[in-house]
Amino acid sequence: MSLTLYYASDVHGADVLWRKFVNAGRFYGADVLVMGGDVAGKAVAPIVATEGGYRCDLVGGEPFGEYELEAVEGRLRAAGLYPHVVTEDELAAMHADPATATRVFKRVMIDAFAAWLALADERLGGSGICLYVMLGNDDEPELREVIAASQVAVDPEDVVVDLGEGFEMISCGWSNPTPWDSPREMPEEQLESHLEKLITGVQDPGRTVFNVHVPPISTAIDTAPALDANLKPVVRGGTVVMAPAGSKAVRNIIERYQPPLALHGHIHEARGTVKLGRTVCINPGSEYGEGVLHGALAVLDRRKGLRRYQLVSG
Repeated sequence: MSLTLYYASDVHGADVLWRKFVNAGRFYGADVLVMGGDVAGKAVAPIVATEGGYRCDLVGGEPFGEYELEAVEGRLRAAGLYPHVVTEDELAAMHADPATATRVFKRVMIDAFAAWLALADERLGGSGICLYVMLGNDDEPELREVIAASQVAVDPEDVVVDLGEGFEMISCGWSNPTPWDSPREMPEEQLESHLEKLITGVQDPGRTVFNVHVPPISTAIDTAPALDANLKPVVRGGTVVMAPAGSKAVRNIIERYQPPLALHGHIHEARGTVKLGRTVCINPGSEYGEGVLHGALAVLDRRKGLRRYQLVSG
């Protein structure tokens, strides 16, 4: 007996990608769907209500009517932004007070994520497909409460998940420190200790999937543009310099315990697979801004272990 797992990560608020992800279970014949983190968008897109209609600076700033509002909101959601209708006074308040802007962003983000999970409940309820949704380093911790309220989605962090067919899964959406000071980061030593603690709960690491948002350092799946002191890509000879951006702690844990499969995201540019000893490590990459959902399929067999795997896009 075997089970098919579909994995994707780093959708960053792109509405069309979430819809594709929810539909991927039936499309690929998957038994398990795993979302590997960084689910939230990065910004609110204010749509200002005017006397004659609306305007939005992020789509050109030209006025448009009520009949166009839904289409404009759809374009913004597809790009990973959160459309939010405001008055001129409300927009001025957001510009004048960062705390107000933050409160608006969090409220809109939570509402949008709740709508995503309601869609998952509707599409996957009664299907027999298991859905696991994890936050990433870029996601606000409050979103875990939204997952907890879902009828179908399960938050796999901090617990050992029984995938079936004799396989378990541990999950960690935290990353090692990044230049962006994101909401869920921890030092390498603490990250390694955290992962070690998770592993103590599994029956056999050799039959456990490691769902860890950040990839192992110095591999083909953690290469990202090197940044200068101003967080701009380093360019030499007209070419962007690439450098490893993964985690030493994650690499140490994988090399020490040799799970059959390790699933990663975090580094959008580093789509690919790599082997560390017996472990197949996969990062499907992300092109969320282009509306393309990159994912990975893996078939886990009770007798043969990881039977096959492949990168897919759609």
